[in-house]
Amino acid sequence: MTTKAKSDIITLKKEGEQEMANLVCPICFQKGTKPRVSVFTVDCQPDAELIGIVKCLNCGHELPITIRNGFITKTDVALPGAQSGNLNEAVPKDIKEDILEAERAHYHQCDKSCVTMCRRALQLGLIDKQIEDKPLSKMINEALEKSFIDQKSHYLATSIKGYGDIGAHRRDELNHQEVNMVIYSTVKMLNELFGKST
Repeated sequence: MTTKAKSDIITLKKEGEQEMANLVCPICFQKGTKPRVSVFTVDCQPDAELIGIVKCLNCGHELPITIRNGFITKTDVALPGAQSGNLNEAVPKDIKEDILEAERAHYHQCDKSCVTMCRRALQLGLIDKQIEDKPLSKMINEALEKSFIDQKSHYLATSIKGYGDIGAHRRDELNHQEVNMVIYSTVKMLNELFGKST
């Protein structure tokens, strides 16, 4: 049975079987940029599985990949929960990197790390808006007072802080699906802070 990956990244001959891996970045392909094709093999021991992230050297796009017994068995066009591509261009580069790191952590099911990075990105965004570094709840309240955010976004920011506190300071467990929403909410907040709502 011949199956084609939905992203046109790889073509599988049969379930779990494929010739040399040819990966084409979906972002470069979509933009019409002549993509750099990466051809590689990974030798795994029998019954070994490798799960990781492949990064395009042309545009920097990252996509998840699973290799089992030396063959690519799964890939997708973007990391699960990927929202970093929706960030406003005005969001500072270091804060964008924090969101990318949160997405990587989410992919690897390191949920506490993910929400901690979202909390950090929010706090750095407020600092960049000239709000003095102090307890985050006070910074969020000041952002509301200065009309950097509205009341609805104040609730979102408070929620991001709460999840980030769990990641950084508490032993509570996190729901993996809720973590995806934390990434989305953080991107929404950052876009509001830096001039664009999603």
